[in-house]
Amino acid sequence: MEKQGFHRWVWLIVFLLGGLLMIYGGAQDLAIFFSPDLVPVPSWHSVPPIIGLVCGLIVLTSAVLNLIWGWQMRHAESVQERKLARRIALISTVAMTADWICGYYGFGSLMALLAAIWLIRKK
Repeated sequence: MEKQGFHRWVWLIVFLLGGLLMIYGGAQDLAIFFSPDLVPVPSWHSVPPIIGLVCGLIVLTSAVLNLIWGWQMRHAESVQERKLARRIALISTVAMTADWICGYYGFGSLMALLAAIWLIRKK
């Protein structure tokens, strides 16, 4: 089956926004633990440094998984693609929630989540 239109580029959204952008997001969450004075973008609210560490590790793990699964999605067939989309939706939800706890938006995880939901719902 030939992927056309938006379907052809969903993997790139997951790869770039859910993966590469969220590596930056996870590093920023980790900065709350390692150097709170040097955080590039202040969060909505202050969080204890240990929360920044835990949430940062969750977001980084999610970003790496989104990179791997996004790349695999590039050439995946229908059944495998939906399976990957379910995994991406789950891990992106967890990462987005962790980013919210740290006081950031989790935009990349949100976009990966929305793209995965679109793929799951696509007939």
